[in-house]
Amino acid sequence: MSKKETEKPILADEVLGKSEAFVIKHKNKFVGTIIAIVAIVVAYLAYNTFVAEPKEAEAAKAIFKAEQHFVNGDFEAALNGDGINAGFLQVIEENGGTDAANMAYAYAGLCFAQQQNYDEAVKYLEKYSGNDQLVSPMVKYALGNCYAYQENIDKAIKLLLEAADDAENIAVSPKCLFGAAAMYEKQGKADKAIELYNRIKNEYPQAPEAANIDRFINAK
Repeated sequence: MSKKETEKPILADEVLGKSEAFVIKHKNKFVGTIIAIVAIVVAYLAYNTFVAEPKEAEAAKAIFKAEQHFVNGDFEAALNGDGINAGFLQVIEENGGTDAANMAYAYAGLCFAQQQNYDEAVKYLEKYSGNDQLVSPMVKYALGNCYAYQENIDKAIKLLLEAADDAENIAVSPKCLFGAAAMYEKQGKADKAIELYNRIKNEYPQAPEAANIDRFINAK
């Protein structure tokens, strides 16, 4: 697989088919989620490095290089290490029970998703455990997209809607709602799609997804 292929972001619209013009026009709205996850995790792990207990700090240090590989788009090295530094899979194996290992599950799942290995992506993303309003909804969003790639659209919609409700913020929720609406469109459930488009319009009017939302509402 080429590097270009492995760098393909996780996009909910891919499962909907290239003929869905309304999705293609808005695909860039889905791209920022992975970068947002990285930014939040960087801050989270930096906290652990400096103030957490020694075991947590050691685990956070171990994940640092793998995280750099991830940001640089080298997902193979991020997963399995570079011959000198550990990858996310080794961090998970050697640092079980730490917060850093928990985050490594999320990272590993994203790496597998970028490699289009959605079975492994689901396996690792499902093992991430968290209930905060930042990382957890984003991981759930990515997991929903992986299920969409597997053609498990009902499961994908369920996760995207849960992520939207869990996050309750303008950065994540509108993306999840828009993705779920697009999947409802694919299923021929226009009424459910309109309901979600209206939620975006009414609850997140300042979100980029709301900019042309009336077009989708009025087209039905």
